Amino acid sequence: MARSRKLILVLCLGILAAIAPTAIVQAEDEEPPKPATATPEKGLALAQRLCSGCHLVEGREGTVPAGIPSLKGIANTKGQTGKRIEQTLIQPHTPMPDMLLTRDEIRHLLAYLETLRTNPEIAPLFQPADPDKPAYPKPS
Repeated sequence: MARSRKLILVLCLGILAAIAPTAIVQAEDEEPPKPATATPEKGLALAQRLCSGCHLVEGREGTVPAGIPSLKGIANTKGQTGKRIEQTLIQPHTPMPDMLLTRDEIRHLLAYLETLRTNPEIAPLFQPADPDKPAYPKPS
């Protein structure tokens, strides 16, 4: 029994050694995936699903805990930045739960929050990607 397990392990390692160089060359030739375009619609759907238990979100009725700002309030807070919101979502503070959001989901939420901004004196939260700038640097 132990001998057959060793034989299977050796065969598996041999197969991996044979195909690994091919996989590495193939991976180098492929373009990295492009980030999804952030849309306020996807951000609103995420906010309604994930944030409405604690924050007031457009399109949702109900009550929320006292002292917790609405998403519109967060978007219009003086000095608020997209980077600050991103960091809060990546590493939340108590009592906010860690929702394990992807970077794309965070971008969607920022795009939605940007639509809630009413104060023109506050800098935009979300800067769309420059279409002329590549998402990933070219390998040297």
